[in-house]
Amino acid sequence: MNAQAMLGVIHAQELLMVSLIRAMPPDDRRKVADEFQQQVELAEAPHLSSGHDREVADAFRAHIRKLSILLASLS
Repeated sequence: MNAQAMLGVIHAQELLMVSLIRAMPPDDRRKVADEFQQQVELAEAPHLSSGHDREVADAFRAHIRKLSILLASLS
C-alpha cells in the first residue's frame, strides 16, 4: 500500500473516531486522549523505523501527532 492510500484509510478512521469521541462524556474523552498520546509516543519509538517503508512510517507518525492534538482539544 502506498503512502497516499494509507493516509486515506487513516483519515477515514480519524473522522469516525472523532465523531465517536465527541459523543463521550468529558472524563472519558480525557482518558481516550491520554491513552492515544501514549500510543503516539510508542509509534515514534526508533524500533519502528527498521524494516518499514520510511515514507509510509513518516506519514503515519505525522498523522497520529495531528490526531493526538485534535483529541487533546476535544477533552
